[in-house]
Amino acid sequence: MKQTECKEYAPSILRLVLGPLFIIPGIMKLTNPSMIIGMLGGLGFPAPTFWGWLLLLSEIIFGAAVLVGWKVKYTVWPLVAVLAVATAFVHIPAMATNPAGLVNVLFHLLGIAALINLHLTGPGKYAVSDE
Repeated sequence: MKQTECKEYAPSILRLVLGPLFIIPGIMKLTNPSMIIGMLGGLGFPAPTFWGWLLLLSEIIFGAAVLVGWKVKYTVWPLVAVLAVATAFVHIPAMATNPAGLVNVLFHLLGIAALINLHLTGPGKYAVSDE
């Protein structure tokens, strides 16, 4: 197989890894929504119940959309927002008490970069849609 033919599979591999990284935490939040609602309330978010449910449903729905390659040019952006908010309001402030939290910040930035990469390249082979 030529290298140019292999390039079409790279976004597919990215989708197969990124999708579960959102779906699994979303399902975990779904099993105990009061945990995420309490955390958002503790951080000072207004209407933490609304934001908690929006967060967990976004992770599950948009994570599944990325996994199967459905309209990734659009479905990546809510997930970018989830990672950006988590980075800004949870992980960067946590670095003040735990410098090892830098790993979480870098992990979230890597996720943002990977999602933007999918936006730019498209979903790759074996996707439900080609946009």
